Amino acid sequence: MEPVETRRGRWRSKRAAEDSQPVPGRSVCVVGGGPSGLACCKRLCDAGLRVTLVQESRGLGGKLCTKFVNGKEDPTLHFDMGVQLLRPAGPLADQLKEIVEPWPKAGRYKRISCAGDWSRWYVSSTQDLPVDNLVVGVPSMSAIGRHLADQCPNLQVHIDRTAHVEGRKYATGQWVVNWSRQEANLGQLRYRPELAEKVEEVERGEFDAVVLAFEANKILRGCKSGYKMVQPSITPSLRQRLDKRTKTSQCWNLMVAFDQELPMPWDAAMVDGHGALAWVAVDSSKPSRAKVPQCFMVFSTNEWAAWKQWSKKEVERVLLNDFLAFLKEVLGSWPPAPCFVLSGRWGNNTEAVITGVPPSGDFPARALGHFEGPGAPIWDREERMGATGDWARGFSVNDAYSAGLEMADAMLDDLQGKLAGGRSEERVLVLEVSLI
Repeated sequence: MEPVETRRGRWRSKRAAEDSQPVPGRSVCVVGGGPSGLACCKRLCDAGLRVTLVQESRGLGGKLCTKFVNGKEDPTLHFDMGVQLLRPAGPLADQLKEIVEPWPKAGRYKRISCAGDWSRWYVSSTQDLPVDNLVVGVPSMSAIGRHLADQCPNLQVHIDRTAHVEGRKYATGQWVVNWSRQEANLGQLRYRPELAEKVEEVERGEFDAVVLAFEANKILRGCKSGYKMVQPSITPSLRQRLDKRTKTSQCWNLMVAFDQELPMPWDAAMVDGHGALAWVAVDSSKPSRAKVPQCFMVFSTNEWAAWKQWSKKEVERVLLNDFLAFLKEVLGSWPPAPCFVLSGRWGNNTEAVITGVPPSGDFPARALGHFEGPGAPIWDREERMGATGDWARGFSVNDAYSAGLEMADAMLDDLQGKLAGGRSEERVLVLEVSLI
């Protein structure tokens, strides 16, 4: 069912309110509308709690994001900014059946090995990769976030707003959370000129519990980035449990389009051995996508991104040259000049996670797995604040979704123990042991 968006960017599911009666006095604010935040919302909503979700971007889904350069009304220029494809596993698999289709086709997914040096890279070998259970969201990756939100009865959502946890009220013990949008910096205005229209209103709510469901480094340090600016609000107990246990890196992506279809022999390729390129995908080959202009999504290696402090204009020149030279090797001749080029930076690429499982390859390749062991929900039962994200388990959307469910389960165990006049200690003991 489609959500109904209101004037201030919130929606409620069309499901009848009587499907899930809220537990009196039990309200939760979830900050972050990625897979972990949405999974936490679903579990809490299904349990009858009153849940409010605040998301800083224009849409839900986190790294499940398709950028329509000219707006959603014009689907011709479309790029998957984050996760490129999925291999659904764990609890997430059952949630996606209605909103995904297979991609790429057999024989159209490659591993391309390169050799050479910075003066010249060349393709040394190409091999087929299996496509079993690989899917993408339809009509876009962003549709997955909207679909997951619609599974949450009575969920209230505020989008395009940054949340700030002000603190707890002494009299009631409730958390005070406000959400607003700060003034954008020049770089953000380049990509979103509508941010020049400043939002003046600040909305506020009081909640029994708060869940921070976004990147671990932002949870610990806040964000100093224009309209997303916010100070850290994590409790000392959660900070102690989380600090130095996770790690992030940055990588760059490049959106490139040609005004004609190139005769590509594949639709997606993991690139090994190239100093700059880690991934190339023909987004126009994905189901329900516009074919022309032909849109490509390119991801850099972590090493290239860390080599220097790149500016966006440098990326759009240097990484583009590497990509065009790579296409020359693939096609046997130089491609035409692109009709569109735009760079983007993932500054919070998950590198180390609490469970200790190592990443497999660069992003986005590492985002295809699922850690099958138990996660480590970070729940401060005394302060009633939690923190979750893919970093609580692994590196994929599957891990993020499972982590969100585990976060909600820890909260509900604690709540049920209190309602019964005691506490549920089992999950807390597992958490403490896992964090030693």
